[in-house]
Amino acid sequence: MSHHSDRKAETHDRIVRQAAREFRGKGLQGIGIADLMSKAGLTHGGFYAHFGGKDALIEEAATCAAEESIEHLVAAAESAGRRSPVEAMLHYYLHPAHRDNPAEGCVLASLAQEIARQPDVVRKAFTRSLKAHGARLARYMPGDSGEEKLQQFMFLISGMAGALAIARAIAEPTLSNAWLASVRRQYARAFRLMAKKKVP
Repeated sequence: MSHHSDRKAETHDRIVRQAAREFRGKGLQGIGIADLMSKAGLTHGGFYAHFGGKDALIEEAATCAAEESIEHLVAAAESAGRRSPVEAMLHYYLHPAHRDNPAEGCVLASLAQEIARQPDVVRKAFTRSLKAHGARLARYMPGDSGEEKLQQFMFLISGMAGALAIARAIAEPTLSNAWLASVRRQYARAFRLMAKKKVP
């Protein structure tokens, strides 16, 4: 690959990562191309050297955001310490720091509803990414088979994303914190019970 090609690939990646951050923080329609490129340290005109339009950028940015979200959860599970991997993920995900930083947080809580309204090409790219990377987290779930572990992951991520989205919508910090803590405790208890049932 030539030096020019290397630089173009690096620039492309910088735009996608900046878009993933801005879209999670502000929504898919919350920032225009000119402002996005400016935040990435680039000119507006350079956008079309990398993308055919905003839909193409959304497709890549949604995939990138999903990958980053999974990486955060994997990191939490791998550094669980005395907690179980599931409890470590719950502690990371249902925490006020995650709630208060949507731009760096989970794409599901920030953008799932908006992605659902995007063209099929965007939704299919997001789905492929979610399936591929979700399988990485399934191994931390209780269960006797890969399919059972995947079902538990679906249960966990759906509950966490929904709880986080609601907590972000609540205007009272005390109630929002209590919401996160309550869901965190209930899910941790449910998974402890499931793990105990697997013990002969």
